Formats: sequence, structure tokens, C-alpha cells
Amino acid sequence: MYKITIVLLTWQRIGKLKDTLKSLSKQTFQGFDVHISNANHERIQTVEKYVKFYQNKLDISVSHDSNSQYAFRRFLVARDLAQNGTDIVLFIDDDVEIPNTYVESCLREYEDKSYKSLYAWTFTEPEKGYYAGRTRTRSKNEKVHYCGTGASMVDASIFLIEDFFSIPEEGIKIEDLWLSYYADHKLNWKLQWLNIPGVEIGGVDDVALNRSVRHERFNKDKFLGQLIERGWSI
Repeated sequence: MYKITIVLLTWQRIGKLKDTLKSLSKQTFQGFDVHISNANHERIQTVEKYVKFYQNKLDISVSHDSNSQYAFRRFLVARDLAQNGTDIVLFIDDDVEIPNTYVESCLREYEDKSYKSLYAWTFTEPEKGYYAGRTRTRSKNEKVHYCGTGASMVDASIFLIEDFFSIPEEGIKIEDLWLSYYADHKLNWKLQWLNIPGVEIGGVDDVALNRSVRHERFNKDKFLGQLIERGWSI
């Protein structure tokens, strides 16, 4: 029997947390626990209130963590969980709306040594960069190079590999690209698109990290080039 943990990061979109927990409490499959990593220290009382409200409905825990590692924080949390017995991690961003069958649907698609996401791409022309060089994957039979972490499922054993945490410092805001690179290139795991209807992801508002990273000196285009130089064959 697999131990399954849903990892939910909160920071600036904390207003959606209550709705997310409500949807998790109504899942058709309830054999999982939930861990919230909260980096919004001004809203600790709010997070704790939501956690307390749902403790009778969910196996739920919370940690109030630093945001110094940005989105890479999810992997540090996952490492602790894997060390304590978690086999499968489901990552959910704080702007994701999921149907009541989400966890059940994910588990039907689970395979050891795999990383799967509702948002997957193939780099058809990587020389053009991350955004211009990719094609959206909408078939389980298509090759996948990149999976978005915002609604994804991964074999937690990857977080027990010490070398996984050797990410270049400038890449910590681009944790999704690093996980795809490591699972595909370093481990030769299966990367695959998850076809689960009814999931909606925001990520287009002003506080979304992926929007700010586009305009920074070290962005996804540059990190992709760096990973190709490391030998990623895409």
C-alpha cells in the first residue's frame, strides 16, 4: 500500500486555501494525507484556522517555512516527507481547482519511477528557448520533456537522492524545469501527460512566480540552455 501525500504551498494566494482544502476533503479516495508549507508568516493564524477546521476531515499537517528557496521549497518539504515514508507526492499549487475524483484519477495513472503532470510539453525546437521551442503534449503516447509541478504526481524516491539537491543557486525559482531535467536525463524515468478533466490552474495573476521569472536575468530560457549544456538530450 502506497503512502500518498499532497503537498500544497501557500504564499501570496492564501485566499484560495480554504477552497482547496474543501475540495480535498470531498475526494472520492481518502487514503492520503496533506501537508501545507506556508511561507506567508503574516497569515499564520489564518492558515492554522483552516487547518484546524479540516483536521476532522483530512489527515493534515502544516509547517511555516522560509520562502528563501522560492518554489524549490516544495522539494525540500517532499524530501522530509519521503524520509518519513511517503511513496507518492502529489504537488498542487495554491491556485488549482480540482474535481472530487482528482486523487483517485491520479492514482490510476501512477507508476514507479515516473513523473506525470496535467501540464506537459515536448521541446521540439529547444534552440529557440523554453517558451518558443516547446509544444504542448496532449497524448500519453507523445514524448514529454517537461512537466509542470502545479498539478503533478511523482515517485517520492527522487527526493531521497542527495545529488538531486545540487541545483545551481540561480535555478531555485525554476524548480519545475530542474525536476523534469533530473527525472528525464539523470534517472531516465517516464515523464507523461496526465489526462484528468475538470482541473483548472490560474498562474496568470500578478503574484505568480513564473511571470516574474520571465523578466529576470536568469530565466527559463537561460536555464534550459544551461541544462542542455549539462547533457540533456532534447
